[in-house]
Amino acid sequence: MSKVKYVDAPADVAAAIEEAVRIDDNFLPSPEDFAEMLAKEKISLNVDRQTVVSFRVYAKKHGMKYQSLMNQVLSSYAEKLLRAK
Repeated sequence: MSKVKYVDAPADVAAAIEEAVRIDDNFLPSPEDFAEMLAKEKISLNVDRQTVVSFRVYAKKHGMKYQSLMNQVLSSYAEKLLRAK
C-alpha cells in the first residue's frame, strides 16, 4: 500500500481561494425539502427491453447509474406534465 504525500496548494490556487466571494445559496432546496426529494420507494415495473438497454447505454456513456437516470426522467415528466393539471 502506497502512502499519500500531501503538499501545500500552489500559490495561485491559495490566492484564488482567498479572493473567492461567498455567494448566497438560496437557490438550493432546504435540507427538509432535499431529504423529501431523496425518499425512494422500491417498485416492480415492466419496461420494454430496448428502453432499458437505451437507458443503460446512455447512462454508461455519461457516467451515471441507469436507474437514477430513469428516475430523473420520470420525475421530470411528472413535475412538468402530471402535476400541472
